[in-house]
Amino acid sequence: MWHCPLCKTPISLSASPIRCENNHSFDKSKAGYVNLLPVQFKRSKAPGDDKAMVRARKDFHQRNTYLPLKDRMIYLINEALSQSKSAQQNIKVYDAGCGEGSYLSAVVSGLHSNYTNVSGAGSDISKIAVEIAAKTNKHLQFVVASSFELPLEDASQDIIIQVFAPGSNKEYLRTLRKNGVLITVDPAPQHLMQLKKLIYDKPKEHTLARETREGFSLVNSEVFQFTVELSDDEHALSLVKMTPFYWTLPKGKIDTVISKLRTVSADFHIQVWRKNAC
Repeated sequence: MWHCPLCKTPISLSASPIRCENNHSFDKSKAGYVNLLPVQFKRSKAPGDDKAMVRARKDFHQRNTYLPLKDRMIYLINEALSQSKSAQQNIKVYDAGCGEGSYLSAVVSGLHSNYTNVSGAGSDISKIAVEIAAKTNKHLQFVVASSFELPLEDASQDIIIQVFAPGSNKEYLRTLRKNGVLITVDPAPQHLMQLKKLIYDKPKEHTLARETREGFSLVNSEVFQFTVELSDDEHALSLVKMTPFYWTLPKGKIDTVISKLRTVSADFHIQVWRKNAC
């Protein structure tokens, strides 16, 4: 299912060495991930989220704080697959912009109850995120790669998920199979509003995107909201570290926000798309 990011010829990540027919070679790390982001594709020395942000995200998800969102994603994907004319028992799931891997892991586990064989893989431009994902989820395959140049063969995936990450519609269209499913998650208007009110005098709501995707039909679009209870300062800190606020506010202000933040609205815009039949 993989191809060389340089010449687009097939490669196998289980081979040793990992090499395409044009002799481009790639190393597998001790953690199990493969770096498929060539130096010339990088816009900085260490692109993507840094170690502190990734570890905060891992700590936050280990508390199952966004479990309702993950459960809702699994339900919607199952619904979309059940309506597919080309439904099968072997399902390939890909997370474009996988971060530390928690959403991919949840989706793959959640689909196992309905499908015989579910495999999962994901990519991110952050090397540290992919390393943590690979160490935490050894049953999944992770690579360092750009979502705008997915190292995947054409029509090789059944499901692609994109959660709070940028992506390429062109790449999703290329890599999904006929009737494949794309699920995207973005912030809805009230997302983290209680946190914003502790920072801004006049906090702004997120804009709800009304978009179309070339080559896709919209299956479902909804705003999904629930209240997050933050049990202690560490829990609140992990949430704040996941946002840009932590990196722009003075420490004294952050300490005040963390001490006051105990409940917050998690508000998501979830959209499910199906690739149109050619």
